[in-house]
Amino acid sequence: MQNNKPEIIFAFPAIMGGVASFNFNIINNSSLLKNFYSKVILMHEASDKRPLFTEQFNTDEQIVFEYSDKENQYYLQKRLNTLLGNNVGAIVTDNGLTMEAANRFNNPKSIYSLLHDYYYVNQQIKLGDLADVAIAHSSFFSDAVFAAAPKLFANRVFYIPYGVKQFADFPQKNEGALNLVFLGRLEEEKGVLKLFEIEKGLQQLGILVNWTIIGKGILKQQLIKQWEGKPISFYEPDTTEEVFELLKKQDVFIFPTLFEGTPVSILESLSAGVVPMTHDLPGGIRDIVTNEIGYRCKIGAVSEFVQKIKALHHDRTLLKTMQQNCFALAHGSYDVKVNADKYFDLFLRYGEMQREQKIAARKLVKLDLPIFSNTITTFIRSLK
Repeated sequence: MQNNKPEIIFAFPAIMGGVASFNFNIINNSSLLKNFYSKVILMHEASDKRPLFTEQFNTDEQIVFEYSDKENQYYLQKRLNTLLGNNVGAIVTDNGLTMEAANRFNNPKSIYSLLHDYYYVNQQIKLGDLADVAIAHSSFFSDAVFAAAPKLFANRVFYIPYGVKQFADFPQKNEGALNLVFLGRLEEEKGVLKLFEIEKGLQQLGILVNWTIIGKGILKQQLIKQWEGKPISFYEPDTTEEVFELLKKQDVFIFPTLFEGTPVSILESLSAGVVPMTHDLPGGIRDIVTNEIGYRCKIGAVSEFVQKIKALHHDRTLLKTMQQNCFALAHGSYDVKVNADKYFDLFLRYGEMQREQKIAARKLVKLDLPIFSNTITTFIRSLK
């Protein structure tokens, strides 16, 4: 152990978005991080062209793990397990590759599996007891894992809300046209292409608003062309601080996403007193977005977004009340310094949470057996 401290390893994709922001928030804001020797492993698969997360974590080490899905899995997992270390402590991850690597090579650390949305719930059910603990930041997803395998996850699945930075005072808001903001990756499943349809609906009603799109992604140029000549600003902030500076000037967060767990962007909006308006999706959205602080619209119902914006445009007293409710909720339930320590309280129980026995690692297919070198396997798979 480094300096006689247990190790804690965070392993997750190096991609800009909610997963990286979640890890960044709990790592950089917990007062209990000092109890571990800490390492972040940013995992980057060669074919993944999404924007990279570039902020610096307050950890003892930060490593980018480059790999290809064409590699021999035995040697790939062995290389990853070397980075995971051979001392006691905790591995905090959301991906099966890390869990399998630790299991295959008998890593002594306890594994904490993060359940961000239903994709991770399904993954965890398939992986079974490869994780010692499962943690969801939505009660819906923690219940789903427990219901799927109650004997396996009794007393081993937890619901812990996470948090974001809080403003000391309610931000000053604009008194003129509503400031509408989108925050997220510029990808179709996030609903960013629907924003222009909402704008057209508002134009038909004669409602003038200001739009801001915050984020990076493959649809950037398409969006610029779509919005040509329209009232909109695009931003690609590199840090969370820059995001908050933009958010505090906004009135309503428009988020017609189609696939979510517990969006960090909603919590960031709440802390800045910005009213969230999103699709009614199961999971963290239903935990957070109640009638007092925002709106959950029917899937694909652009007209419903338009009507809700219209209501806030005409009733500024209602808007102000909802904005203040957002601010109060964020302070009371989603303070990152409080909730980050709740996660680390659980991480510090790594010894008692470790399973006595686990199932064997899954069998490898022929090209992933150690008799084939990584070079040979990669070459053969590259031919396909």
